[in-house]
Amino acid sequence: MQPDFTVDGFIGPGHVAMVTGTQPYDFVASTFHRPFVVAGFEPLDILQSLLMVLRQLERGQAMVENQYARVVPPDGNPAAQTAMRQVYETRADSAWRGLGTIAFSGLQLRPAWRAFDAEHRFTLTPHSVPDPASARCGAVLTGRIRPTECPAFGQDCTPDAPLGALMVSSEGACAACYDYEGARQVA
Repeated sequence: MQPDFTVDGFIGPGHVAMVTGTQPYDFVASTFHRPFVVAGFEPLDILQSLLMVLRQLERGQAMVENQYARVVPPDGNPAAQTAMRQVYETRADSAWRGLGTIAFSGLQLRPAWRAFDAEHRFTLTPHSVPDPASARCGAVLTGRIRPTECPAFGQDCTPDAPLGALMVSSEGACAACYDYEGARQVA
């Protein structure tokens, strides 16, 4: 963990946990001593998940809880996990926008499936696509600053003209912040 890490707890992706189950997130609680709640995507799901994280913090707990139990079984989807293991293997290094390269954090197609792998099928030249210096995606992603504290937020970086990774997707922290509170702060 980075020395200036200020994230108190996590709300995790229910759509991923639907396949994996909740166990892959156990390290967040056991190693980093942070609450982790697997959440659905409806507004009430998010609010309930936030309440669950806050209750853990209030009690001094750090555990994995499943708010999205109506969709996420504790062990996930065994058939989907089997298919994933058959098709994918862990990649040695993966580059993540805003975070850099993280060892063994990504997947690649197994050799039996390489005919479907664009990296092997076509002549592609790997290249880095760093976020512009003005977009502070890494700082937002790691909780060092709020999206509205990024100098590009709402000015050079908007959902219609995203500069950084967190504004590209409507699920990104900056895009969500822009939609729900940023337009008021930028105007």
